[in-house]
Amino acid sequence: MPSPVARFRWLRAKLHSIRNGTGAVILPPKVHRLSMSLNYRAHNGHLGAAKFLRECLPRLKFHNPEVDMPVTINREATSGPATLTIHFCDPPDPSDTTSPPTPTTTSKQTKTPTTTATHDINMLNRLPDEIMAELTEKTSATAYTEPPRRPELVEEAEYLRKRREAKLHEKFVARRQGRPKRKGKDGKLVDDGLDELIA
Repeated sequence: MPSPVARFRWLRAKLHSIRNGTGAVILPPKVHRLSMSLNYRAHNGHLGAAKFLRECLPRLKFHNPEVDMPVTINREATSGPATLTIHFCDPPDPSDTTSPPTPTTTSKQTKTPTTTATHDINMLNRLPDEIMAELTEKTSATAYTEPPRRPELVEEAEYLRKRREAKLHEKFVARRQGRPKRKGKDGKLVDDGLDELIA
């Protein structure tokens, strides 16, 4: 079992990958719902939609937890549309003085916004970057910028990189030394020059 330090580093790297990358945008208050519809099988143009679902949607949900993002996956069809529907609503009035819902209230009691307009994005035969670019353009979303990392984290990342490279170098040297040398046409051993590179 990995040590707690190794698990913590893995978790920190995972959180960093969720916070940053394609899909790390903050949607405006006028967007209250993003609904996806695609096929289970990724062929016939649904591969980009499947990648968007796997890579971009978790980042969107991380930065916009209040936006509802249902996904409909059709497991029977082998062809058909792959759409991402943006549901717009009237933005909340900042002058509204009603008290916010208490933690004891259920989600059914909270008032759901009414959809005033929708926009469909066709995801067939498109890359996740193209889908995300159109989503950002249609919603006027703002890209998330990661705050600068602390110096000790930068030093730790550099240390881990050098350590990983040293382990790979040791493994390559061990494999190279255990490999028999090849003989040429004249019966002499052939030097391929790799021994000088790993010295």
